[in-house]
Amino acid sequence: MASILDSLPSHREGVLSLAFRRWQIQNRFYRRFGTYVNFNNPQTVNEKVQYRKLFGNQQLYALLADKYLVRQFVEERVGGGILIPLLGVHDRLTQDAFDHLPDSFIIKANHGCKWHQIVRDKSTLDVKATCRRFNQFLGQNYAKASGEYHYTFIKPRIIIEQLLDDAGDSPVDYNFFCYNSSEGFEYCLSVSTPRLERHVHFEPHGDGYEGTCSAEEVGRLRNPKNFDRMVSIAQALSRGFDFMRVDLYNLNGAIYFGEMTSTPASGMRAISNPVRAELRSRLWKLDTHNPLLYRPRKAA
Repeated sequence: MASILDSLPSHREGVLSLAFRRWQIQNRFYRRFGTYVNFNNPQTVNEKVQYRKLFGNQQLYALLADKYLVRQFVEERVGGGILIPLLGVHDRLTQDAFDHLPDSFIIKANHGCKWHQIVRDKSTLDVKATCRRFNQFLGQNYAKASGEYHYTFIKPRIIIEQLLDDAGDSPVDYNFFCYNSSEGFEYCLSVSTPRLERHVHFEPHGDGYEGTCSAEEVGRLRNPKNFDRMVSIAQALSRGFDFMRVDLYNLNGAIYFGEMTSTPASGMRAISNPVRAELRSRLWKLDTHNPLLYRPRKAA
């Protein structure tokens, strides 16, 4: 069976467009960090994100960022059992789309970040205002604000999914920072708890951790039920990528897919802990000669 990756359109970009985007990236990076990106030999994780933003296969990263199309990729790799049930897909949101929805659900724009709305009680929802808000999202280009060019290639849609509920709150979010190289698979783990608005970073294959969670919370978050399967899923979804962040949820052992992120925080967020920053920079070995992941640099 053909893979969704086989149907990716080829990405072509003119020299002037590429040069302009390079200038934009350098300008933003300098304003944020006070230094320029070394595109010839990127060293830090944030420099490597900028390299991917400029030279990456934009159609590929658009597919993975698309909250609707990525579902097919996930199903091909690990099966559809970890996908959050889909309740609706719309090119434009209308009031009648809510007629047959359950009392609780989540609405998402597929072509941006944090363009979503959690609905826990449909009877209290201002449906007209919600339609207006999400239809406005359809006309926005997230790439302009974030500098992540691949979002330009996503066809805007509104999707509605079943709401995952963890005792009246959003579930714990497990972020697997996955690295694949000739040396094998490695991962770092960051966990955030929406209810407590806290986070914890775990050292790979060790007992160390860092963050704002208490020791008791760390013990609860470190090894949820079926954690080994979560690691296997993250490894399968990131296979073939030098780096990919895979977000998963775990509700009492039931694992659900959250999203895949190829350019976390657009590479504009400093990692506060220098040890963690060095580790994540070292583990990401740019596979620049992989034609699936990156375009030839001679175009620049």
